[in-house]
Amino acid sequence: MSNAPISRHRRASTGTAARGQRQFRAGLCVSAVLLMGVGFGLQQTVGTSAGSTEGTSTVAAQPDLADRAPTASASAATTGAAGSRTGAGGKAGPARVSASAPSGPATGKPASGQGGAAPATSGTAPSAVPVAPAVPAAPAAAGDPFASARLYVDPDSMAARAVASLRASDPTGAQTLARLADQAHADWFGDPDPNTVRTRVAARAQVVRAAGALPLFVAYAIPQRDCGGGQSAGGVGDEAAYRAWITAFAAGLGHGAAAVIVEPDALAQIDCMPAAAAAARYAMLNYAVDVLTATGANVYLDAGHADWHSAAEMAGRLRLAGVDRARGFALNVSNFDETADEIAYGDAVVAALGGRAHYVIDTSRNGRGPAAGDVWCNPPGRGLGAAPTAATGNPRVDAYLWIKVPGESDGACNGGPGAGQWWLDYALGLASRAA
Repeated sequence: MSNAPISRHRRASTGTAARGQRQFRAGLCVSAVLLMGVGFGLQQTVGTSAGSTEGTSTVAAQPDLADRAPTASASAATTGAAGSRTGAGGKAGPARVSASAPSGPATGKPASGQGGAAPATSGTAPSAVPVAPAVPAAPAAAGDPFASARLYVDPDSMAARAVASLRASDPTGAQTLARLADQAHADWFGDPDPNTVRTRVAARAQVVRAAGALPLFVAYAIPQRDCGGGQSAGGVGDEAAYRAWITAFAAGLGHGAAAVIVEPDALAQIDCMPAAAAAARYAMLNYAVDVLTATGANVYLDAGHADWHSAAEMAGRLRLAGVDRARGFALNVSNFDETADEIAYGDAVVAALGGRAHYVIDTSRNGRGPAAGDVWCNPPGRGLGAAPTAATGNPRVDAYLWIKVPGESDGACNGGPGAGQWWLDYALGLASRAA
C-alpha cells in the first residue's frame, strides 16, 4: 500500500544564505556549544553482541540496510496495514518548507503548505518550560538500532506496482523507477482515530517483523500539525486526544525492536504557537518519548534541518521535548538539503546536547541538493539521494534513511496532486536523477 507524504518543514531562519556560509556558521555553532558543557545526553555505545539489532553506526560490513522481503504472505498482509507515512519536508519562514504529510484518512498524513506557519525566529529561547513526563521514563536503547538491521522493502508499494505496470509499455522507465522501488522507506501514520492507528500500526509491524526487518515508522498526529494550515494541516484535537492517540500507536507497535520518528516539524514550528500551547506540545512530545521507548523502540524526535533554527536553539527545544530519554533526533525529513550540510548541523546539535546524542538523516530526495530559491513543494529537477544505510562513517549518525516516501506529492503545487498522493511523473524524475 502507498505511503502518504506530508508537506511541511519550512526553513525558518536565514534561508537566503549561501551554503558555504551555512557550513561556516555550523562550525561556529560547534565551537560555541562545546563551551556550554550541557549535561543532557543520550547513551552512546560502541557495539553489541552478534545478532543484535543494535551496535555501532560505522559498520563497514553492512553498506546497505534494505533487503527485499519475501512477497507472498507479506504482500497480502500489507493491504490496509500502513497508515500515513511520507516525510514532512517543508521549511519554515522565508525559506523552503517540508512536504511529506499523508492526505486522507487512509494514510493518516496531513498536508502542509507554505502558508501554514509564521516565520520562526532562530536563536531565541524556547517559549515554554519543561513539563514532567506523565509516565516513567525508559532508558534509551544502547547502540545503533540500524547497525545490524534490515529495512523492509515493500513488494506492494505504489512504486513497485508502477514498475510492474511499466515493464510492458516502457521497459526503460520500469528499470529507472526500480531505483526507487527497490529501496526501503518509512511508514507514516497520522489517522486521528486511535483505534484505526492501533490496528494499522499493529498490522504493518507484523508484516515487517515477519520478514525479519526493523519497523521504521513515523508518528504524525500532533495537534495543530503544520500550525493548523498548509499542505499538511491536521492532527488530533487536543492534548488529551494526543495522549490517547500515541498510547494506541504504542499498543499497535507492541514490544520489540523498532525505530520511530516522532512528529516531523513539531519542534521547528513551535514558534507559531502561544506559550500555553507550546508548553502543551512539549508535554505531548515528552509523553510520546516515554510511551514509545517503553515498548523497546528507538525514538528520534524531529529536529527540522540546517537552515531552520540554530543548533543551540534546536538543542534547547529537543531537551524540553525529552531527547535525553530518546535515542536522538531526525534531520531533513522530506527536505532536500545536502547530506554534508545536515551532518555539520547535526554534529553541532549533538555538541550542544552534551556530545552523546545520535541522529538520522533523510536522504530520500537530496541527491541534487535544494532547488533554486529553496522551493520546497515538488521542486523540479531533484533526485534520489543516498540509499538507506547504517554505514555513515560518523559515529553520531545512526543511518541515512528514506523517511519521506519519494514519489509521493508534497501537495497541490508545481503541478502535483494532493499531499501524500502518488505522482508517477515526479517519481520517474527523481529516479532518473538519482545520486
